[in-house]
Amino acid sequence: MHSEDHYSKVEDLMSREDFYRAVQELDREFDSLLERDVLEYIVVDEMGRNRGFITPISELSAGRSCTVFGKVMEKIKGKKRQFVISDNTSSCWLTLWDSQSDVFNRVEVGDIIKVINGFVREHNGWMEVNIGRWGHIEINPEDAPSIDIKPITGEIVDIRDTEVIFNDDGDVLFSKRAMLRTDFCTIPVIIWNEHIKSFKDFRKGDIITIIEPVRVVRGKRLAEVEVRSLSRISRSGDK
Repeated sequence: MHSEDHYSKVEDLMSREDFYRAVQELDREFDSLLERDVLEYIVVDEMGRNRGFITPISELSAGRSCTVFGKVMEKIKGKKRQFVISDNTSSCWLTLWDSQSDVFNRVEVGDIIKVINGFVREHNGWMEVNIGRWGHIEINPEDAPSIDIKPITGEIVDIRDTEVIFNDDGDVLFSKRAMLRTDFCTIPVIIWNEHIKSFKDFRKGDIITIIEPVRVVRGKRLAEVEVRSLSRISRSGDK
């Protein structure tokens, strides 16, 4: 968008001179790392006038820029600094550049973050939002929407053996697959790392509830559920 488009959203709130002054102050704050278009977007956003440009995670499209809100479900530090984030619709990966290590260190699992001007690509069946030099992240912003990730309850109908996986950094990860039959569909569930220990007491036929599940939606259909750092599994009763 052009600067005229940005200013027009707040022209009833501030003069053009005040608008440009706010942009210049942000430019100094970010050491001239952000493009002017992004700086103007942030000023408009701080005035509460960018709500229409928020993209639900389930509607992310590869090859496009986006602004999204998400709850941090997992934090992964390696060759890439990454998060798994979720909103009320789906989940995606969020990847930061090395220059943003300070932001990465300040974000904790459970935080709500706002990603401005991220670039979307598809990777291993997931949508991945990349934050380059023209992107920006806000941590627990005041305008964050309510993110209420609904729990998933269902019957375990299949449990696979634990798998050992090596990531790009050579670190060892553990995953276990199961199938869960809910009232609406049967979906694959992937349990990661520390949650495998708590899952070992469950058997086929058990009814479980996954709290804070990482939902992966593809084509408006729930494709799989993952149990990540913020997630919990509880027994809901016997069949």
